[in-house]
Amino acid sequence: MADLAEEFRTKGAAELGAVLDAAQVEAIRAAFDALLDRGVVGPYATIVHDSWRYSKVVAELAVQVGERACAALGLRELVLFHDHLLWKAPGGEDMDWHQDYSYLPVDRADGLTLWVALDEVTEENGCLFYLFGTHMEGERRASWGLRGEDDMRAGLPPIEVTEGEKGVPAPAPAGHAIAHHANLWHRSPANRSTGVRRTWLLSFVAPEARWSPRHAPHPRNAVEPREEGQALEADLLRVRVG
Repeated sequence: MADLAEEFRTKGAAELGAVLDAAQVEAIRAAFDALLDRGVVGPYATIVHDSWRYSKVVAELAVQVGERACAALGLRELVLFHDHLLWKAPGGEDMDWHQDYSYLPVDRADGLTLWVALDEVTEENGCLFYLFGTHMEGERRASWGLRGEDDMRAGLPPIEVTEGEKGVPAPAPAGHAIAHHANLWHRSPANRSTGVRRTWLLSFVAPEARWSPRHAPHPRNAVEPREEGQALEADLLRVRVG
């Protein structure tokens, strides 16, 4: 486990292996099917936001995989800020290089994204590609969704990637997870297979994190608008080790 913690610290990402067994993968898929009508359809994927709030099985498994991530990476506690179920149909658009923290309305990048494959994920159907170590370069200008030049993310240096740089692919079998830092540069090309690619993305933040609507807008619609510096909701899922 110490090796995984060091890998996460230095590379910004660590493959955690299987975090869901076959029955649990099927349970999440079934929950996804039931919630798909809640999804927001975009050019990249259909995304169900905050699925844990609407499915008991998703909430239970979110705690399980979060505890696995904490134990593997040597972390004591994390809070699930949100989760997304992503339905990536054949075709669609590429998702270009970005940092997840660009789109979190919280005051710090402490925490991680836990990305769980619900189908076998390959280069053909749009796996993640990483530029390891870039999390150490701090926050960069958001790749899209800026609210204007008064947006606090607008004055940051942009993500600049050498032409032709594809990054390191991270394929994964169903049930396997990858943890990456919220500032790590990554991308995901379109699904060029003939089948659907389903994944589950969980954004965990440090328990000390506070709301920062000035930092970024957010698609969450399960709570009322929050104020700068406000504590995270008490009902959010928390995972602890020890």
